Amino acid sequence: MPFRNHAFATFAFSACALAASSALAVAPQRTFVASYGLDTATCSLSAPCRGFQAAINAVAAGGEVVAIDTAGYGAMEIHKSVSVIVPPGIHAGLSPATGIPLPGYPGQSGVVLIDIQNTDIVVLRGLNINHQGTVTGGIEWIGTNGGTVQIENVVVNGFPNEGLYVQAPGGKLLITDSTFRNNGIGIYAGLASALDTGLTSGVSIDHALIESSAEGIRVLGGAGLIHVSNTVLRTNSVAIHVQNADASIAYAGVFLDHSNVVGNGTFYVLEGIDGTALLLAAASTVYGGFATSTRTGYSSIYSLGGQNLVGAAAGFFDLTSPTQ
Repeated sequence: MPFRNHAFATFAFSACALAASSALAVAPQRTFVASYGLDTATCSLSAPCRGFQAAINAVAAGGEVVAIDTAGYGAMEIHKSVSVIVPPGIHAGLSPATGIPLPGYPGQSGVVLIDIQNTDIVVLRGLNINHQGTVTGGIEWIGTNGGTVQIENVVVNGFPNEGLYVQAPGGKLLITDSTFRNNGIGIYAGLASALDTGLTSGVSIDHALIESSAEGIRVLGGAGLIHVSNTVLRTNSVAIHVQNADASIAYAGVFLDHSNVVGNGTFYVLEGIDGTALLLAAASTVYGGFATSTRTGYSSIYSLGGQNLVGAAAGFFDLTSPTQ
């Protein structure tokens, strides 16, 4: 009998130890970062991590990373479903002097690098991403899969290349209430080469401000037709640049919906090299930039009605024209 009791006690202790070990191995649903945190901590509310990357690594897939207070939180690389959340009233700055190297782009780097699977969903909310040092781009979604990236109330400022770049086959990019300013290109929906087959699709931009950049929006063939609604493009050298050099892509372009294009040096540049470069507009206001706008190759612009064109010649939009 003592042997049996001893055996039971040993088994019970082992079972408890295994249960505790399993509990410790389960990643938390929510992790935290703070100005006083340590990346060697557990990333819990009472023991937060210092940078977003440590908290992303620690959280379960589909979980949340939350900023507790105002601080700089460094660059981050994302390879799973996760929401990175900055609550209202907190300034979470991402302005590292050196960024994350971009795969396939020697010498280029980004502050946020995303490469996820088709079923993954990434949410970035409330971030302030600012250029410093040698970093060339802001948010870089570069991958061989799709997935969904949602960008909400984010500011991206001052990058020599793009504020946001997407290259993901079948990916869905949803941008709301965000600002892209002082970048080489505000938002770039495209490929490594315009001659590659299409990789991006499902790009939607709503209630954004895109300003003071060399190009506000650039679209390459694989991006298809992106939707831009309730958005302001202002004081860019070129507001919209569409280039379609892929004969397998029927059209690529921008559908401008209830938006304002104001004070840009050039309204649009459309280059239909093999496929059609397209601009559609509905209920939008355009002020300036008409004189230097250009269309080459297979390219067209269409009005769906309700335009307010200030300073434009009559017939600026084609109503029924084929590509020209």
